[in-house]
Amino acid sequence: MNKTLIAAALAAITAAPAASAVELYKDANNEVTMGGYADARILSTDGETELVNGASRINFNFSHKLSNGWNAFAKMEWGVNPFGDTSLVYNNESKFSASTSDFISNRLGYVGLSHDKYGSFSFGKQWSAYYDVVVGTDNGLVWGGSASGAYSLDGSGGIDGAGRADKAVQYRNSFGNFSFALQAQLQSNEIALSGFPENTKATLEYNDTYGASVSYKLMDKLVLAAGGNVGEFKGTTITGAAIDETDSIYAVSATWGALSDGLYASVNYNKNEYHELDKNGFLIPSAYGVEAFVSYNLGNGFRPYAYYNLLDADDAYTPVAGQTVTENTMQYAAAGVEFKWDSNIMMYVEGKADFSKYVQAGVKSEGDNAIAVGVRYSF
Repeated sequence: MNKTLIAAALAAITAAPAASAVELYKDANNEVTMGGYADARILSTDGETELVNGASRINFNFSHKLSNGWNAFAKMEWGVNPFGDTSLVYNNESKFSASTSDFISNRLGYVGLSHDKYGSFSFGKQWSAYYDVVVGTDNGLVWGGSASGAYSLDGSGGIDGAGRADKAVQYRNSFGNFSFALQAQLQSNEIALSGFPENTKATLEYNDTYGASVSYKLMDKLVLAAGGNVGEFKGTTITGAAIDETDSIYAVSATWGALSDGLYASVNYNKNEYHELDKNGFLIPSAYGVEAFVSYNLGNGFRPYAYYNLLDADDAYTPVAGQTVTENTMQYAAAGVEFKWDSNIMMYVEGKADFSKYVQAGVKSEGDNAIAVGVRYSF
C-alpha cells in the first residue's frame, strides 16, 4: 500500500489552498484548522480598468481519529467578495461569483471517512473525480481552467459534477503507483442558462451524473491520468422547444513534478459533447479542449509561469434558426510571475493574449487582451 498516494488522493478532496492554515484546536484525536485568503487585483481589459475580487475565500477543516485506523474529516469553504460587486466576468470564478451575486457563496462542503487500506468515502459538495485529471493545469492566478471542462455551465462545474460537484458521493483508493476515484451525484437539480438571448433562454434539469478517474505514477515525477464524467439532462427553451441530451466529457493528462519543484509542467486534452457553452451562452454539441501549463520555482520567492487554453467546436451548429455558428474557437495564452514575500503575502502580475474567434450568422467577434496586478494575503 502506497500511503503517499493515499495522502495525495485525500489532498485532492480537501484541496486546502492556504499552506499557512491556522490551527484553531488540536488534541490527541481532534484537529480544527482555518485557512483561505483575501485576494485583490486590478484588472484591465477591453478598455476598462477595475479593482476586482480574486476568488477570496475562507475554509474550516476538521479531522477526528477513530478506532481501527479510521479517520473522519470534513471541510466547509465559502467564497467571499469583500471588495464590492463588479460587472466584469473575465474567468470562470468571476462567472460563478456573478451567478450568485452574494457577499458570501458556498464553494465546498463535505464530510467523509478515510483509512490507509480501505480508502476514503466522502459526501457533499467537493472537487470531482474528473477534476483529478485536469487539476495540473489549473494553476494560473487570474485566468486558466477555461478549456478543461471542469467549470462548465455556471462557472463551478457543480450541477454536472465535473468541477466542484454538488451532492456528490465519492470513493478513492490507491494501490502501489495506481490510484482511482469513483463519483456519483445523487441529485435532482436545474440551472437557467442566463447567457442565452432572452428569446431562447433554456432551463436544464439534471438528475444523477457519474464520474471516474485513474492515475498512474510512471516515474518519480511523472504522473499520467485519465477520466470522464457523464450525465443526462432535459429542458425547454422559453419558446417551448425541448432539449434532451447527454452531457459527456473525457480527458487524459500528463504532469511532471510539483509546483514547489524547480520545473513543473502539465498538459491535458479532452473531448466533450453538450458540456460547454459558447460566448453567447449556447450549448456546443461537440468540442475538444487543450490546456498546458509550465512554471519554474526560482527558489527566491519568484515563480514565473505560462499557460495555454484552447476550446474549439468540432463543427458548425445552429442554436437558433437563422443563427448558425460557423466558427467557435476560444484560445489564449497567458504568462505571469508571482513573488512570495513570505508564507502569507504574495504579489503577482499576469497578462493574457487572446486569439479567440467567434462567428455567428456571419458576424465575427474576437477576444480581448488583458492584464492584472494583484496581492494575496493567505491565512
